[in-house]
Amino acid sequence: MANQVLVHVKTSKGTWETTFQKSSRIKDVILGSRVHFRLPKETKLVLCKEESPHDDFDPDRALVNYNVIDGDVLILKQV
Repeated sequence: MANQVLVHVKTSKGTWETTFQKSSRIKDVILGSRVHFRLPKETKLVLCKEESPHDDFDPDRALVNYNVIDGDVLILKQV
């Protein structure tokens, strides 16, 4: 689909291959990943690209704002 993107969300609990709308907000991707990996609600999480692990995404921006493309590996990490 032209408006969807296939990503690999990596955590300490494994990797999840899934698709999201390109317009999905980062906080929605984090929420979906939290549910998938059954991570506690109180855990503060951030998302970034694997190739730039120190550049955390703004939770209110969309995947498209970060030029996320099919096959990108996103790191979900605890802060």
